[in-house]
Amino acid sequence: MSRRAIVISCSDHYSHRMVYWDRSLEALGYETTYVTTDFLHVEKKRYVCPVEGCVQIHVPEYRKNLSVQRILSHRAFAKKVLHYLEQARPDAVVSLLPPNFLVKYLSVYKKRHPETKLIFDIFDLWPETFPSSKVKQLLAPVFRVWANLRDKHLPKADFVAAECDMFRKRLGFSEDRSETVYFSLEPYVGPCEDVVLPSDRADIAYLGSINNIIDIPRIVAFLSALNERIPTTLHVIGGGEKCTEFCDSVRAAGVTVDYCGKVFDETEKHRILSRCHFGLNVMKDSVCVGLTMKSVDYFRHGLPIVNTIPADTAEMIARYGVGVHMTDPNVAAEQVAARIADGVSPLKAAASTLFDTRLSAPHNYAHCEEILCRVLSVS
Repeated sequence: MSRRAIVISCSDHYSHRMVYWDRSLEALGYETTYVTTDFLHVEKKRYVCPVEGCVQIHVPEYRKNLSVQRILSHRAFAKKVLHYLEQARPDAVVSLLPPNFLVKYLSVYKKRHPETKLIFDIFDLWPETFPSSKVKQLLAPVFRVWANLRDKHLPKADFVAAECDMFRKRLGFSEDRSETVYFSLEPYVGPCEDVVLPSDRADIAYLGSINNIIDIPRIVAFLSALNERIPTTLHVIGGGEKCTEFCDSVRAAGVTVDYCGKVFDETEKHRILSRCHFGLNVMKDSVCVGLTMKSVDYFRHGLPIVNTIPADTAEMIARYGVGVHMTDPNVAAEQVAARIADGVSPLKAAASTLFDTRLSAPHNYAHCEEILCRVLSVS
């Protein structure tokens, strides 16, 4: 009789997260089912999940991220997942978090069925990652209840994975029952050109969403200081609600802006990034994260970073030499200008090596399978 596993994600993070658990379980001989909702969080609309054999659970819609409707939608999903598991009776469950309601209801299932192996994968430390410090202070009592919903029940799992060391350490888990499983991406396999970068000017990239969590004033201060030392161009790939403000602020500081818009073609994205010296990974101090998908994407294309993210990313820069960690924009500008003058080829090579050995999809498949072998006692 085949063993059965259920893989769960409320917000449908299958393609860039749960696929690693799903395929690793299949490689170990498990029959798997992916369970998610029928409502897209980002687009706020109904959808049909393309994953073969997926079970979509109907949940109430919501329009605002911080709302009672969203909380009720998450609770409804967690309760229905519990009901589904009682019917399916799997041998193993791997669930992405948040929502924190899943911790509570899946712990109930674990108590009823202790033989089932339960693994939580913490993709976001909610509500700690809420970007507004003022709102955090205002809603501190509510946020504590929200966090305790997770913290009270997490120890009931057989194993806890987290997307960065910062999350795992803040939750206080020992290394024997938890590990960090980083964001990962498939390696770039498109055409590559031999690009000789100039040493007398700076080409800096910004990749991704331009929203309220990036630190526009600090980015502008850095680019302005760098432009005082060598002519600087910012190449922007992306868009968002702060796009106009961002580009206008950079231009006002005297820096040239090359706005490329949203680029979905990987070959074109690689062409742009390969002509840059550094990529910007600069967010507000209130952002609680140890590694961003943005930085993983930079490394995939062999681009070192100018970074303000603490913990994991700052440690990677110190250990592997894949960029400059910025505390003071003027000091960082001096360091970047010096590295450009010396040539950034060693930093680019280090970025590619870091991606291949720790942040690529093949590495993640192997890592997840190794974890599952231990937790599920598969030889």
